[in-house]
Amino acid sequence: MNRLLAILAGSTLLTVTGVAQASAQASDEAASAGLTRTCASSYRGVVVNELCADVYGDQVTFTGTATPTSFTWTPRAVSFRFTASVVGGPQLGAENPAPVVQRFTTEVGRISAVAPCGSTVEAAFEATTWGWPPSTATLVVPVNC
Repeated sequence: MNRLLAILAGSTLLTVTGVAQASAQASDEAASAGLTRTCASSYRGVVVNELCADVYGDQVTFTGTATPTSFTWTPRAVSFRFTASVVGGPQLGAENPAPVVQRFTTEVGRISAVAPCGSTVEAAFEATTWGWPPSTATLVVPVNC
């Protein structure tokens, strides 16, 4: 029986190691291909808002997520404001989603656009539910093509 457990443990270790190596390789390939990811978060007392930017060449994708801070969270609709623009230039997009935030991380919105090479883009992501203290996650990232 101990030999069987040793074989299973060794097999599991090899599987986990293989997954970790594949994940690291994918991250290295993305980084070498020019993909950059930057994230910022803000805390509202009951929900953590996270805003991430993925930049690949002139393609920019901002993603906003919300994660409850308590295991007693009851899923409910939460209103958000999500905007992105080129600094000193045009707006890339705006959303006012009101998703049901679950007990786990919930994607709230996504803004994807093409931005001029050499420009800087910015985004703001905030919950706008009445009665909650103000808190906004913001990001400013360069578009290096």
